[in-house]
Amino acid sequence: MQIDLRTKLTPAAHIKLMINIGAGLDISTGHYIKGRRNESVLNGGLAAITGYTGIGNNFKSTFEHFQTLTAMSRMMFSTGKTYDTEVNIHEDHQREVVSRIEAFHGEDVLDTGRWSITDKTVYVGDEWYKEHKKELEEKVKRKDIVVNTPFWNRERTGAFTMLIPTFTEIDSFSEFETSDVIEMQDKNDLGEGGGNMIHQRQGLAKTRILMEAPRLHGQAYDYLQMVAHLGKESTLQNAGPAGSVPIQKLKHLKNGDKIKGVTDKFTFITHNLWHCFNSAPLFDSNRAPEYPRNQDDTLKLDTDLNTVQIRNLRSKSGVSGMAFTLIVSQKEGVLPSLTEFHHIKEQGRFGLEGNNINYSLAIYPEVKLQRTTVRRKIDSDPMLRRALNITSEMCQMSYLWHTLRPEFKIAPKDLYEKLKADGFDWSILLTTRGWWTHEHGEQHELPFLSTMDLLRMTLPKEDRDHYFPYWMGEDKKPLPQYLDLIQRCAERDGFTYLAAA
Repeated sequence: MQIDLRTKLTPAAHIKLMINIGAGLDISTGHYIKGRRNESVLNGGLAAITGYTGIGNNFKSTFEHFQTLTAMSRMMFSTGKTYDTEVNIHEDHQREVVSRIEAFHGEDVLDTGRWSITDKTVYVGDEWYKEHKKELEEKVKRKDIVVNTPFWNRERTGAFTMLIPTFTEIDSFSEFETSDVIEMQDKNDLGEGGGNMIHQRQGLAKTRILMEAPRLHGQAYDYLQMVAHLGKESTLQNAGPAGSVPIQKLKHLKNGDKIKGVTDKFTFITHNLWHCFNSAPLFDSNRAPEYPRNQDDTLKLDTDLNTVQIRNLRSKSGVSGMAFTLIVSQKEGVLPSLTEFHHIKEQGRFGLEGNNINYSLAIYPEVKLQRTTVRRKIDSDPMLRRALNITSEMCQMSYLWHTLRPEFKIAPKDLYEKLKADGFDWSILLTTRGWWTHEHGEQHELPFLSTMDLLRMTLPKEDRDHYFPYWMGEDKKPLPQYLDLIQRCAERDGFTYLAAA
């Protein structure tokens, strides 16, 4: 007799999709999954619900916008909206940030309407949320926006599908106000007893939003991000003769610190909760920018370029507690490739060849770098940006992923030489993208090649994990349709495809 106790309940989606962001955020939050073409696809980066906290002037909103805009740029037809509760977002400044996002290909998403910013002068919090919720409920019903992803479905009979993602920011959730609370404020002067219930009423509204968020946003493939302020804990425990001890809310949050105005559920439902701290101007020994924009960028005490430490206080898919350095420009936003360069330099010059003054990347030796030239070369060379992303991801994998196959823990120089000896052209390998996107109609981005796939390409052909790019022919050059795609991308983005000759 055979006994079957399996449930008849319908299982949830077997993949919780995260969107690749770069800047050191993907490896630390994700893992690789084999795609439908045997490629390795990194499911990491921006998760469904993300929180940010920190004291003032630590680039919380800048970090949030970077993740939203990067993800939006990589997902064709996607849109984003921001509810500005602090009424302080300047669109002209954000246009400068948008112009730095590579995969927008020059599109001004504020002009085209793909990114919409509103604030509490237009909608009180509950009015905004009502319209927002209505939009998401209508989105779930649409059949025309279902698209394929590179991943297999559960049965491995076809593509895992998703709705074209959208993105929502609440900046900040700490200052989110509903109409009933505003009415209470209007009816009661400061110090009057009638105002004592304001914070409790507001907390109930925020709790409801957070309770609804996993279902509402998960069904709609709408990626929610919320900023919250960090302050000091006022609730005490163990009061008495022995003294008072502040309650520690999160393991990796300093004892006595409290995320303000969001309720404790904010720490439960976020998939990644980033703490931004210790921001500081990034100066060289002469108090000028460490990485100047150009040869004239030598103004002393110019505070535009900064480092900010980020720590994932709570990650449901990756590492919690480790600090990582972001490089941020007050004018241009997060600088992902410069962040990746700074990271490998600080990690024992991982993947860099040469001395402390003149050096190059081991997998892109043709381009010579110096501290004073690297920033402008990054801005002008897409292959350099690609090489930095690969090198930085290899670096992170080497110290974060302890179960990584020993064969994959190789130096970038060894990777370069092994693949070159096997007949691969690195100018072709670097004219690729390492981030996944959905499939809809004609392809419009460069061929896909992940960092893990490059490592798999070094394995013997008889190894079950060996990989050969699906978009290459036996001559190790792009197949005709992919060569045409690369040339169209080169024409669109204004770069020269070096392997075309």
